[in-house]
Order: sequence, then structure tokens, then C-alpha cells
Amino acid sequence: MSAPTVTDPLASVVALTPLLRERAAEAERLTCLPPDVATAIADAGLFRLWTPRGLGGLEIAPPQMFGVVEALAVADGSAAWTTMIGNAGTFLAWMDQDLAADLLDGHPERAMTGTFNPESRAVPEPGGLRMSGRATFNSGCPHARLFCNGVLVFDGPRPRMVAGRPDWRLAVYPAAAATIVPTWAGAMGLRGSGSHDVVVEGLLVPEGHTVMPFHEPPVVDSALYRVPFFSLIKMLMVGLPLGIARHALDLVGELARTKVRSGPGPIAEEQDVQIRIGMAEAGLRSARAHVLDELEALWATAQAGDLPADADRARFTLAVNAALQASVAAVDEAFALAGARALYDGDEIQRCWRDLHAVALHRVFGRSQWEGAAKALLGLEVDRAWL
Repeated sequence: MSAPTVTDPLASVVALTPLLRERAAEAERLTCLPPDVATAIADAGLFRLWTPRGLGGLEIAPPQMFGVVEALAVADGSAAWTTMIGNAGTFLAWMDQDLAADLLDGHPERAMTGTFNPESRAVPEPGGLRMSGRATFNSGCPHARLFCNGVLVFDGPRPRMVAGRPDWRLAVYPAAAATIVPTWAGAMGLRGSGSHDVVVEGLLVPEGHTVMPFHEPPVVDSALYRVPFFSLIKMLMVGLPLGIARHALDLVGELARTKVRSGPGPIAEEQDVQIRIGMAEAGLRSARAHVLDELEALWATAQAGDLPADADRARFTLAVNAALQASVAAVDEAFALAGARALYDGDEIQRCWRDLHAVALHRVFGRSQWEGAAKALLGLEVDRAWL
């Protein structure tokens, strides 16, 4: 089966926005996207944006991906997060392409999801790696076709070593080979993302169905995959906090025109409210411009066939983390200005607040990223795998 033709992913997001907003509360109740919503996203090609072109993917440019993820996040945080993580087909650029095509089985439009952390363990045996374990936070797993989970390979009582490092790789396998353990009900944020646990017991994974993108070069030679792996992941994710915060500020701006506290008019006429919204807007827009400047510089380097210098990656990392900070500050201000009404379930500003604080917990935005970037700018030794 051939994948549907996609001409403009951003236009597809715009077309889907009313559906995503209308069904956001339902997704939170279900703890995952409703099946028909996940199908609409798949049919729009939004789960194959960075799957290799030779496998039926789109390989859109990082600035375009930024815009798509940001627009999804303006529509709904959980839908954006699920769609973004569903683009784990990106990892197939590090796999033999014939093997990857076999795994996709003619369906590059379907979601692939998974996690980095090596929570599973595998031992070598004839035919591949015998894998068992329970992986947490598999966003979108109820509708994914393939799972991709971190695994440590053991050769005896200790992990096997590769180039002086523990053999930590990502194993890709059919979703039907795992059991989903529902864990996401009651999650604070991104409640509609279906980020459940998955369990495999004694699954034999061919070694060719595993990848090591942290330390090995991709198989596919294209500008997109020349971007160092963790920088590529940051390019994928950074539009999400900015989009959620954009939605929160838009909502509080509308609310301020009608919400009355103690004065005769709406709070939009209060000087303190004007200052707070103005500062939040300036911070968010400045952070967005900073991210785009650094992202486009890295992308230009990759397009020229060059490897970005550590300092270039460090500046992008700083822009990413500054964007997260500005986004959190904006959504916190929106939540505070909304007042007690934002305490009720179903309030959209509250949902933005919860979703963004959940996003902020991801490793990409972790505090250690400031440290690594500063080390690179100071010319100190840094672990390039996570820069």
C-alpha cells in the first residue's frame, strides 16, 4: 500500500486544528488520542515527516518541522506531543534500508513510538538479541505500529562494551510483540498522549533491527541526518513549548477583554495586566526568534555538507533551553492572570499550564543542557552525544 500524497504538512495542521481542539478533552478522558483523530493525523502524513524519503517519508527541512510542531502545539499539547513522538521513524535512517522497509511493511504513514532510556536488557543468541523489560513513557503507543525502546546488551553479568561504552542501543519491533500496561490515567500533563508502559518478555530482535544513533553515523546520506543526533531531536521538539505558550497567551488575551475583577472595566484595561502580558509576549517572541536563528544556522551547515562545530551546537542548545524558560514563564503568567476559573477541569489555560510543565521534564530541556553548552563554549571537554 502506498502512503497518501502530502503536499503541505503545515496546511494539513491548519486543517486539523478544529478537530484537535474539539477532541482535546476527550483525549484527556481516554488518556490517548481518539482512534479517528490518530487516523486523521496519520492520513495527513504527520507521522512520517522525518522518515527517510526512500522509505516513503517526507524528510522535511528542520525549519519547516519547527513550524509544523509549533502549530500542532497551538492546537493541542497532547496531540502535538503524540505526533512529534510518533515521528520516531526518524531513527530508521540509522538502519539498513531494506530491513527498515520490511519493518514498515508498506505503511510509512503510521506512527512509530518509543523511548531512549535503556530500561530493557538483551542477551545475544543465534538470530539476534533476546530482549525483556518494561519501558515507560511510550507516548502514542495505543495507535503505534512500531515500538522503539532503549536496551542494554549484556554479555554475562555486565553490559557488553562497544568502543569503550556500554552497548546501549534502540531496538525496533512490531507493536504486536509487546503488551501495553495502562499507566497514564491521572497524569498531570499531556494527559491525552497515551504515554503508557510497554512490556516485552523474551522477544528475539534481529540485531539488524537495532540502531545506535547516539554514537554511530546514519546509513542514509542526506542533509537532514547530517545534523548530529541530539541536535536533531532538539530541532524536532523545540517548537512544542513555544506553541503551547503561544496558545496560552492568545487565550489569556481574549479573556482579559471580558474578565472583570474589581474595576469598572475588563482587566485588559489594568496597567499591571498590560505590563505582565507585554513582558510575556516579548519574552516568548524573542525566544522564538533566537531559536530560529540558531536552528537555521545549523541547518545551513548540514546542507553544505559540514559537521556543526561544538560551539554552534552549544548556541542552539542555549536557545532551546531559553525557549523553554520563556514558554514556562508565559504560561505561568497566563495561568495567574486567568485567576480561580483556571482551577476547574476543562479550562484550556489550565491545560496549557499542565502540558507545558510536563514537557519541561524531558531530558532535552534538562538543567544539564545548560552545563554542557557552557562547557563547549568554554572549550572544555563535553559529551558530544548529548550536546
